[in-house]
Amino acid sequence: MRTSFLLRPPAAFFFFCTLFCTFASVAYAEFPVLLLSPAQAEQLAQSPTWLKLLHFDKDGQQSEILSKDFFLSPEGHHNAQAELLATVAAYTAPWPENGDNHARCRFPARYYWLSQQINLPDYTLAPSQCKTFVHWSLPKKVQSISLFLVSGYLGNPASVFGHALLKLNTGVRDDQAGLFDLTVSYGALVPKDEPILRYILYGLGGGYQAGFSDRYFYTQDLVYSRTEFRDIWDYELHLSDAQRTLLILHLWEILGKKFTYYFLDENCAYRLAELLDLVLDQPVLEHAKLWYAPVEIFHRLEAIDHAEKAAGQAGLISTVRFIPSAQRRLHHQFSLLKPEEQEVAQAVIQKGPDTIQAELTGLKQERQAEVLDTLLAYANYRLTAEQPAPSAATKALKNKILPARFLLPASSKPREEPPALDSPAVGNRPMLTGFGFGYEEEQGAHLRLRWAPFIQETLGRNSLAGDELAVLDTSIGLGGNEDELFLDYLDVIRIRKIKTSTFAVEDDSPWSWQLRTGIAQDQDDYDALFAFGVGRAWKIGQQLTAYVMTDAAAHSLEPYFRLRPHAALLAGQGSLKGRLLAGLETADYQGDVVPFLRAEMQWSLSEQLSLFAGLEQREAENSNVSLELKWYW
Repeated sequence: MRTSFLLRPPAAFFFFCTLFCTFASVAYAEFPVLLLSPAQAEQLAQSPTWLKLLHFDKDGQQSEILSKDFFLSPEGHHNAQAELLATVAAYTAPWPENGDNHARCRFPARYYWLSQQINLPDYTLAPSQCKTFVHWSLPKKVQSISLFLVSGYLGNPASVFGHALLKLNTGVRDDQAGLFDLTVSYGALVPKDEPILRYILYGLGGGYQAGFSDRYFYTQDLVYSRTEFRDIWDYELHLSDAQRTLLILHLWEILGKKFTYYFLDENCAYRLAELLDLVLDQPVLEHAKLWYAPVEIFHRLEAIDHAEKAAGQAGLISTVRFIPSAQRRLHHQFSLLKPEEQEVAQAVIQKGPDTIQAELTGLKQERQAEVLDTLLAYANYRLTAEQPAPSAATKALKNKILPARFLLPASSKPREEPPALDSPAVGNRPMLTGFGFGYEEEQGAHLRLRWAPFIQETLGRNSLAGDELAVLDTSIGLGGNEDELFLDYLDVIRIRKIKTSTFAVEDDSPWSWQLRTGIAQDQDDYDALFAFGVGRAWKIGQQLTAYVMTDAAAHSLEPYFRLRPHAALLAGQGSLKGRLLAGLETADYQGDVVPFLRAEMQWSLSEQLSLFAGLEQREAENSNVSLELKWYW
């Protein structure tokens, strides 16, 4: 028996309506309410801005964000078009009971950008249903955006090369220092009390997750300026309203999202440069390769600013403001006292607060106020440094100073700020390639090739008061008496810290020091060494610094232990800098010594080129001459 399937007119109408609605729902899933066509979807999904909003890698293959809740499509992590379609579809989805969970609240930057590409019905920047985002409401409050360059900190391996963070400036009248402005920083999520070896290995190999976090600036100021005593350079950027809005909205999207952290390249500076690349026409990350030091992003900002101003435009950088560390402020305030007043302040610090009145006797009232202001600054400095449990002695010092200061008139002039230091970004770039000529008595004349991935030289334009930091500084020789390729030296790390302040405060060592570890050629063999030296330094005028130091070194060649006392003069005038160093080095264990003399001079030809000449004499028959052209990039 055969059964036929026939539809009466009303049933047929219902069937085709159902079929049409089914196909319509499929079409809606791909192109909801026809907000965009298939061609538009394909084009927008490949837009550089869309890929940057999703943080896709350089090859455009997948997102570098690990958090699954950053994506609306199950394929969004590796399919930019699928995420685009899901984002557009979610725009018209019904509002949930908790409006903050709606895509329009979670991804305001995506919709802000899409609103400029396609028609989004009833689009508003901050829908009222997005209660948390509306409460945040930074797009309306922020007047400008700054990028901070924080100087290096030797107390943490990840901070040796400096740090970068972003600040949202509101310009509130009663908060001129911006202490309650939000800052956004990127860092690794490291467990508490992590062993240092694992910390280094995981940091280099991508063993940690990382993310963006926002904090009030006063918390950053407390850590960097008042606890770790690091200087900061505030680069306020000249961004349009649209650029500033897109950047702020995207910060909302990525706060708390997880990335993989790599200390050498995908670090704080790399991620902040990514954020700027989202809104700037000129690429910031174009020089990012195997290594990306925080200062590099600021070199790039300086280059973009220079190019724009040369073209008659407003430029990228509005201002650069130096924010000295609390330690630098204290030392400067102490330096403003007369010598006898400095002795009074030091005496009170050493003998205790009960001696305040006795020590101040003999000073004029106005000068007593200056000494007490300096002592009060010192007490506040110590209270912060001793957190979270300041000592009773420090509390007593402040409690004694305050009543004594209240008895004197207020100061008639504002406190003088420390002299501003030039940003490291106006000096040499951190990577060095050198080509030159060398001559040694035993090796003969030879060519030299040199490379260092990160270097701040004593004689370079990026030197801060004679300090030096070099990593993997390598010199290769070619030629010589043996006519061969050889390793001249390899400094795995080389550090010099010159401290010229005469104000000795507790836990603030007045000693200068230097460290070097690596390999150097010694006659026909290679000598592995580790050297550490301490000494004192003095500032003689603006252009001259002197220091004396003694190095204690362990060597792989005899003598295995050597002492090396020496004295040096550092001088600089404009683009010309020099160093003269003389000393002795022990030659055996019986006390015999070898004198040496070294003279070095470097002439900065431009921001990227320098010419170096050096002469070293060890005894009468052993001399070393070098001439090198350095290229910083």
